[in-house]
Amino acid sequence: MAYGKKSIHVVETSNGNMLSRVKRMSLFSENLSTKRGQNCQMLKIIGLVIIPIIAMVIENAIKISKDETILCQAKKVRGKILFSVEIGLLVHFLQIERGTTALYISSGGSPLALTSLKSKRLDTDSSLDALNGWITLSSPSHFRSREAYRAHLRTYRDNLDPINTTINAAIKFYSNDNELIIEWVGSSVQESNSETSWQLLTAYHMLLLSKEEAGVERALGSTFYARGSFPLEDLLWYTEKKTLGETYLLRSMQYSDTVMNLLDDRYTYSSLATELDNMRKQISVNNATSASVVAGLVWFDNMTSYINILKTIQDTLAKEIVVSLNNNLNLHEMDVKISICIVVGAIVMFPVIVLLVYRLNKKLQSFANSLTNKTYDLEQERKRTEQLLYQMLPVSIAKRMMNNIPIEPEYFESVTVYFSDIVGFTTICSKSSPMQVIYMLNDLYSVIDERIEKFDVYKVETIGDAYMMVSGLPVRNTDQHASEIALMSLDILEIVSQSQIPHIPGEKWQIRIGINTGSVVAGVVGTKMPRYCLFGNTVNVASRMESTSEPGMIHISQSTKNTLEQHPDFFVEPRGEIVIKGKGVMLTYWLLDHQKRRNCSHCLVQDVFIDQRNTTC
Repeated sequence: MAYGKKSIHVVETSNGNMLSRVKRMSLFSENLSTKRGQNCQMLKIIGLVIIPIIAMVIENAIKISKDETILCQAKKVRGKILFSVEIGLLVHFLQIERGTTALYISSGGSPLALTSLKSKRLDTDSSLDALNGWITLSSPSHFRSREAYRAHLRTYRDNLDPINTTINAAIKFYSNDNELIIEWVGSSVQESNSETSWQLLTAYHMLLLSKEEAGVERALGSTFYARGSFPLEDLLWYTEKKTLGETYLLRSMQYSDTVMNLLDDRYTYSSLATELDNMRKQISVNNATSASVVAGLVWFDNMTSYINILKTIQDTLAKEIVVSLNNNLNLHEMDVKISICIVVGAIVMFPVIVLLVYRLNKKLQSFANSLTNKTYDLEQERKRTEQLLYQMLPVSIAKRMMNNIPIEPEYFESVTVYFSDIVGFTTICSKSSPMQVIYMLNDLYSVIDERIEKFDVYKVETIGDAYMMVSGLPVRNTDQHASEIALMSLDILEIVSQSQIPHIPGEKWQIRIGINTGSVVAGVVGTKMPRYCLFGNTVNVASRMESTSEPGMIHISQSTKNTLEQHPDFFVEPRGEIVIKGKGVMLTYWLLDHQKRRNCSHCLVQDVFIDQRNTTC
């Protein structure tokens, strides 16, 4: 009685809590049903909609500001690169003028060298006049404007004395100016970021430095040939410039494949490369046959051709950088346009969204009233669906499928497989209509399905009159699978043999059964109508046991007999060696009975087998 009172108290308490929840829900529904409640709810929803819109507008405004800054920076870098192409031409002609000046001084004022020098000076002046702007350097003073630099060059040229001016002084005059110009070009690399192709800009800068070092090498080499030898100081200077030029060029190739490919195509394997290598070796050993201005001009022309190749590569790389920068600019411009469109669209769509939210809120209130009933119906339908799925697949497998867990094929070391079919099924079908066959099989399988609920077995499938079951999977049951199938087979054989065919009075069912024990692989096959299928030699042998069995008999294999020996209550009789199709000669057995069945022969079979595994009659 105490337990009964306690249960009643718990139920009452539970009912009280449920009633309180229902009242709260009712009050909440009443608030929403009033005009004030609906307006408050609508204002809340509109507020939730407005906050993201405002956040989006602010975020895009910040993004527009950042994109505009990046856009301006990219345009600035692009302008410097475009101007560097023009200023690079000036550097190129200054380098040529530097080499020609060194050759002129080393030749002692040779008329031939002077003629060449005047021509190179005109090229330098033309490139200076063609510039669309000027580099932004406040010091030294001659770089403050283009006119100041032109006057600076003119003063140096007018005061050049091939007798009193040293080659080193001439080279340093031009090299200092070129160094400042190249340093200004390199500043564009420092102002760039990862979005503006910094690798290409670095390669461009390294190429300019290599070209400058090659220009000094050209000037020193001309001096060598004009004089026939080098003093040790000049030889070290030449070696330094040659090494630096090669190092900068190597770095440029490491940062850009374009430099490497163009250099290979135009120089590396050419006759010019071979001739320059030979002349460089001659300079490095500091041994010329004799002083010759002509030899100096030949060296100068060869090095000029090499520097021209570097200039061509420089221009190509500059175009590639400009294309990359233009692409980045287009992307940033597109981002700015998209952000502006988003902001404008958000502002324009705001009243539309408010109206739509208002209408949607009205529909939601109407829909919420019917949602509870629909939820209950859906839950009931879900349970029916799950039960249907549990009839098609093992429960553990079905739950894994519903949770979207992959079903991998699984190996089972030892299970027992059952096959049975109806004796004379073809003859029975010939006496029956299709509708009668369906009803007949349904009655028979309903009886069997009801009996197998008492045993630890899984119904795999039925095909026509064939019935397949297994024990030991998908949940393993140690060594109980053989006894479970054996007990079930004896039960089914007894029940079916007592049943009559519905539409053929006086004629009883006869079935034959085959059992085999062994290993199988099980898995889900198919997606439209997934089935839990078994594969392996064990299944084939079980099917052969059934097909070679006799009416009203249970045919078992040697492996099943060995497993049943752990359960001595079964009566097994050798059948002998028979030929099994595809397997050869096999020793098989008949499963006859179980000890409890014989002891309880006075009981009804249906009552005996309900608890025959755990009780004694």
